[in-house]
Parts: sequence; C-alpha cells; structure tokens
Amino acid sequence: MSAIDPFAPDAVPLAARGEEVFQRTLAFSLAALGFFLPFSVAGTAVALFALLLLACCAPVRVWRLAPWRQPVMAAGLVLLAWIALRTLGESHPLAAKLAALNRYHELVMVPLLWCLLRLARMPDALWRGLLLGTFAYAGAHWMVQWAPAVAPWLESRRISGGLVFPVVAFLLFELARDMPQRRRWMARGGALFLLATAIFFADGRTGHVLALLMTGLIAWRAAPPRQRVLAALLVLLASACIALLSPAVRDRLTETMVATQADRQGTVAASSTGYRIQVWRNAIDVARNNALLGTGWAGYRQAYEAAAARPGRDEHWMHADNPHNEYLMQLGAGGVLALALFLAWLGLPLHAAWRERSATGPWPPMLACVTLAFAAGCVVNSLLLDFAGGHFHAALLAWLLARHDHH
Repeated sequence: MSAIDPFAPDAVPLAARGEEVFQRTLAFSLAALGFFLPFSVAGTAVALFALLLLACCAPVRVWRLAPWRQPVMAAGLVLLAWIALRTLGESHPLAAKLAALNRYHELVMVPLLWCLLRLARMPDALWRGLLLGTFAYAGAHWMVQWAPAVAPWLESRRISGGLVFPVVAFLLFELARDMPQRRRWMARGGALFLLATAIFFADGRTGHVLALLMTGLIAWRAAPPRQRVLAALLVLLASACIALLSPAVRDRLTETMVATQADRQGTVAASSTGYRIQVWRNAIDVARNNALLGTGWAGYRQAYEAAAARPGRDEHWMHADNPHNEYLMQLGAGGVLALALFLAWLGLPLHAAWRERSATGPWPPMLACVTLAFAAGCVVNSLLLDFAGGHFHAALLAWLLARHDHH
C-alpha cells in the first residue's frame, strides 16, 4: 500500500479547505470594498453584499465577538435603534420609512466590518485596496485636462474626494513612521500628492478645509512635544498661502465672501454657498420647533418645506431632504436624544485615542484623525446620511477599531 502524501490536496481536511476559501474570499472582498469606497457607489454596494454573505457563513464566530460590547459600536447601534423606532412610528408609507431607515445602515456596517476584520488573517487588505482606489481616483483629477469628459463624473463626487484625499494622506504620513527609509519617503510623497490633489484639483470646500486641517495635524504629530503648537501654526500658515495659489480655493473663498455679504444685506447670492445659507436657516427652524422628539427621518422633508415656505425665504431651496449639516439633521429629525447619541458615537473614538495617547503605536492618533475629519465634515455636509462619506468613515472606523482592539 502506497503512503499518503500529507501535502496532497485530497489530504487537506475539509474544514481547513473551507477556512482557506473563507479567508481568501474575505481578503478579496475587503480589498474590493477599500478600492471602490472613494468613487463607486455600485462597487461599494457589491463588496458590502459579499461581506454580508461571508458574515452569514460564520454566524457563531461573529456572535462570539459580541461587537455590541464595544462602546463605539454600542453607541451606533443605540442611535440606529432610535432612528428605527422614531421612523417606523411615523404615519408615512412603509416604503418611505424603510428608505429613510436604510440611509443609516452604516451604523450596522461598522460592527459587521469590525467582526470580519477581527476574523481576517489579512485585515489590512481593506487599507491596501483603499490606497489603490484613492490614488487611481486622485490620478483621474490630474488627468482631467487631457480627458475633459471625466470632469462631470468627478464633479458629482467632489464631497467624497474632499474627505478621502486629506484623511488618507494623514494615515499615510502616520504609517510611514514605522516604514524603512525608502518606503517612508515614498509614502510621504504619496501623501503630499493627495493633499495637493485636494487643494488644486478638488472643487469642494470640504476638501480644502480638511486638507488644511490634516496638514496641521501632520505637523503637530511630526514636531517635538514642546514645539507642536508653533509647528502646527507655521505649517498651517504656509499651507494656507500655498492654497491661495489654487484657482479652485480662490473661487470658493470669493463665493463664500460674496454670499455672506449678500446674506447680511438680506439677499441671496446665486451660488451654492448662498443657497446653503438658506438651507441652514430653514433647518435651524426645523430643529428649534422639533427639538424634543424630532420630525422623524421620513417626515423631515415635509417639515423642511413648511419652514422654507415662510415669507422672506428663498424659493430656490423650497425642497430638501437634509440640511447639509449632520448635527442639524440629527437634532431636527430625531431630537435631542438623536443628537446626543450621534455626539457620543463621535466622541467615544476620541476618548479611546486620548486615553491611550502615550502608546507608541499609530492606531490612537489615526483613530482620532479619522473621527475629527468626519466630525468637521459633518458641519457642512450630512456625511452620515451621504452614501460615499458615510461608508468611507464607517469602513475606516471599523478597520482602526479592529486594529486598535487587537493591539
């Protein structure tokens, strides 16, 4: 009788084969999610569906990780529960209520991804895919002068690009600390490329502001402890001067100044800034009148239209389903409880990072940076409601929390 080769494919136990297939599929799906996050809604949705199927293939292992015990996950799930309770209790058609609830599925996406990343042998596949997708997306911005047909596609995604480029740049700078010398300079060069893309080629205020914020944080982290404030201020000043060389930045600054001046004079500037001021004014009225329990997420549009119909309001922004400010969105739609839960969801990662600020690893500052960038972006966008911005933050938050908890 011939001996059995233990390394032959037929000799591998079925359970081991299944685990290998599971791990390879998981790594590929995580990489695909990261790649599509910066620019593709469809690609992101397909990758998420594949990850959901993988979670269903390992329900016991996912359950044993108990993501609801993690404070950030718990705050997000309680917020989602309140959104569901408040929305499903409204007197609107069921389809409208389910559609409103579905727009906050990122709050479930975070614990799901966290579990899968804890199970994955290669959790950094998500980060590698994100790097590849981000640089491909940034390269499209630089190539637009030779391919002008791409410009409308980029314009429709300017908010997500404005969030992605500065945040990934900071993460690259932070991870470069532990890289060999040659790779360290490559990473830093790539980060500068992304910051330059956000300032010179991304036509959005979010990207411009976050690029300056991330630049200041990079200087803060790079400087000796006693010189951090001075270094951050000097780098911010130098970055602001460089940013003024960008036509996109100058146009946005001029637009903002004109719109602000027009608002003081009681008129509305015909620009996105002018219209956004009117949206905020209407949203503040909605929040003030519904601060206790909110309008409900399905009923927000109706309440907004009632506020916008008041005398003296601009007719161009009579209809809106969000106030382009996540804090006003939570307060107006869900009341003070929703706003408090949303602030807790933002504050707990910052608390975790602050508690371990003396740690030598990169995860606490990276976690703080991602949260600060998202919180800042929520001032001028409803980022949790927005598909691209919400999914980008949810994926990074899950990855950083998984790596942070692992270390």
